[in-house]
Amino acid sequence: MWVAVLSTVTLAIAFWYWRAHRPQEVALIHPTVAAITETIASSGRVSGVIETMVGAPVSGIVERLFVAEGDRVTAGQQLAVLERQVAEARVAQAKQAIRTAQAQLAELESRPLASEVEAAREQVRQARAQLAQQRATVLQHQQAVEQAQAQLRQLRAELELAAMQRERAATLLERDYIARSEYDQAETQYRVAQQRVASAQQAVEVAQANVRAAQAGVQAAEANVRASEARLRTVQIGATPEEVEVARQRVADAERALQVARQQAAEAVVTAPFDGIITAINAEPGQPVGTQGVVRLVSSELEINVDVDEAYLADLAVGQTAIISSSAYPGDVFRGQVSEIAAAVDPARGTVTVTVMPRQPPAWLRPGQTVNVNIITAEAEPRLLVPASAVRRSADRTVVLVVENGLALEKVVITRPPTDQGIPVLAGLSAEDRIIADVQGVTAGERVVVR
Repeated sequence: MWVAVLSTVTLAIAFWYWRAHRPQEVALIHPTVAAITETIASSGRVSGVIETMVGAPVSGIVERLFVAEGDRVTAGQQLAVLERQVAEARVAQAKQAIRTAQAQLAELESRPLASEVEAAREQVRQARAQLAQQRATVLQHQQAVEQAQAQLRQLRAELELAAMQRERAATLLERDYIARSEYDQAETQYRVAQQRVASAQQAVEVAQANVRAAQAGVQAAEANVRASEARLRTVQIGATPEEVEVARQRVADAERALQVARQQAAEAVVTAPFDGIITAINAEPGQPVGTQGVVRLVSSELEINVDVDEAYLADLAVGQTAIISSSAYPGDVFRGQVSEIAAAVDPARGTVTVTVMPRQPPAWLRPGQTVNVNIITAEAEPRLLVPASAVRRSADRTVVLVVENGLALEKVVITRPPTDQGIPVLAGLSAEDRIIADVQGVTAGERVVVR
């Protein structure tokens, strides 16, 4: 009996060992060849080809605003106007300066009329008469000064006499030779003499000031005579070429000043530099605005910026077609074209920015919107395809398993993103190769049998 039990246990252990170490059965397949379209799928952000803040070259207060957020505008269209009263006043002043300069130039360039010559002569006569009158006035005031000075000298002598009499009266009063009233009379006469001297001194100063004023009038009258005589000579013989050139230069300077004033006034008008959409209003009427601009303008021509993993750089090329869609508008698909690939890779994210220009974009496409982008890198390209179950990652490699001498061995392959038909293999396999159809549970290096 014990022999029978021992035999049974031995058979069970042998069966278990055989089951544990028997080779795993696997199925082998050949890669298939199919024409597939390869794409790089990502999301992108819609933006204007040009986006800018639009304002005036100068800061100011918004006077009028002609647009609202969401408005479409054309190049050159007025968007807003800043307060410009000061600039317009400068324009008016510059225009008046031009008229004055032109009148002076015309006067210099024209031949003198007999009436103009006679008028110039009359101005000279009047100027000379005024000069003679001013000189006579100087003499009169000088005489007044002399008279005032003589009066002052006389009054000073009287003051000295009054001082002596007051001093004598004070001495006599101390000795009781005179009455107090006599001393008081002497004191009063002394004080009156002082006041008369002060008044006379003031009269002298006033007379001297009149002389200086009259002398200044003489100088002004002499300058007027010289100017009148020079104008008479100009009228008689005409302006010199130098004077005419100076007058012309004044006209040119005034015209340039008008251009500057008009430019300053025009700078207060904010216009659209290109066709686009107003996406933001930064200042309402009555609010100050600076360098940030009055509005934000996005060009009507849109573009889509897509961040693509740098691993796909070799597959990207300008001119490739992209299929664009939005989850908000399912079924509404349109095409675009790769117009630019960024010159640098973002080192932090390991991506490169690809710019896609939409072709005939739908009306719902707006700046700032997120869309789905599939860039077609190869269209109807023959590729080897293997099922997803035949591929796996091993460390940092993509591998399939082949059978050699009854062992499952890894074979490194280069693949593309999976498609509905399978995983495309670019390198590492040929159509004649046979690979394990399902690598789940199969370990590299283990013994297998093909069923």
